[in-house]
Amino acid sequence: MSEACDHEAILTAARSRRTALRSRAIDDAYRDPHTEELLAQMLDESDDLVFAKPVIAARLGDCAGAHGDAALRRAIRVSGPGSRDVRCASLLALAKRIGPLATPDLVDGLTTPDGVVKDYAVHGLAGAGDDRAFEQVLRHLRSVLRRKRPSQSQVVASALSYLARHVSDRARRSDLVAFVRRHWDALDQAEWFAELWPDAAPGGPDPDEVRAPSDAAIQEWVRRGLFGPLPPPPP
Repeated sequence: MSEACDHEAILTAARSRRTALRSRAIDDAYRDPHTEELLAQMLDESDDLVFAKPVIAARLGDCAGAHGDAALRRAIRVSGPGSRDVRCASLLALAKRIGPLATPDLVDGLTTPDGVVKDYAVHGLAGAGDDRAFEQVLRHLRSVLRRKRPSQSQVVASALSYLARHVSDRARRSDLVAFVRRHWDALDQAEWFAELWPDAAPGGPDPDEVRAPSDAAIQEWVRRGLFGPLPPPPP
């Protein structure tokens, strides 16, 4: 990093006990020409699991560079009380940064006992994952539907987005369409299907005749939500 930028002042503020100073340091790092390197160092150094570490991880998701991937992988492995938010943010950020290369990390995220971390692994897979996690995501979706959580709509939509992106195989596609129709009421995603895959809905063609949906359209839909870029910090 160049000495022309006052990185030490930013890093010192990031270590402050005052939340306002830490927040300003994150914003200043985001505006700095060496954003990615600064944020990666701040992510490694921060012990603020409640605010700073998750926010830094999320900001790294919108940066490219040589330092952030390793820092995010270290943050994914943080454990203990209060670590959920940083693990969730880091999984999603890594997926945004490196796309399908994050699939093994996201699959690992599906093995955690924390259901919310699993959900974020699914969000990451929806936007970036290759087809290696198909069976794991389908199992997680079945589990979510059994629990009938009031806040499950977003993860159900992400799981469907991931699964529908990986049905080029006709037998897999037919099985998924049959699953969707059997669980139509529990899925509660009529709007998603109307926009992205209407033929898979009840009353559509025979499952063996349903065509695969548009991967590009699903990717665009995913990027409207959690997978989209964060707004820039205020001036």
